[in-house]
Amino acid sequence: MQRDNTALPPFARRVIVGVNDAAASTVIADERDLPRTRLPNGIILQELWQQRGIPAKPHDRPDPKWTLGPAAPTRGAVVRILTMPAASGNSLAKPDLHTDPSLHVITMLDGELIFLLEDGEVALGVGDSIVLRGSMHDLRNELPRPATFVYTSFPLAESSSEHQ
Repeated sequence: MQRDNTALPPFARRVIVGVNDAAASTVIADERDLPRTRLPNGIILQELWQQRGIPAKPHDRPDPKWTLGPAAPTRGAVVRILTMPAASGNSLAKPDLHTDPSLHVITMLDGELIFLLEDGEVALGVGDSIVLRGSMHDLRNELPRPATFVYTSFPLAESSSEHQ
């Protein structure tokens, strides 16, 4: 995986707010040097935040070496910005339905994505969100321009066949 590649789009900006010595809220970090990579399928991933434990503690900070890749965390949480490339000749390939024991919340920032499910599909555009609770899914961009979304993921607790 590439972390510093000039072929990747500009970094997103991350502003972290904390509390100063006078107990007042203040900016403690304002940065664009976020971990990022281009995955083998062309998706560009930028890691905005990761949290090793839940609940979070006031002084927690992301660890750039902890996780940068497509896998959902098995503990803690991640918040990422992903950009999926424009449709290509293989965009209509057989769906790769997959799942993991995670809760994913995806909110579209630009473009449109089609979320394929075992029983149907749903299209999301700018401002739309989808919540996937350990659900089988695949996603694809069928438009001739990239699609960008915020992806937040938390592990799910195991439960006894609860599907609501």
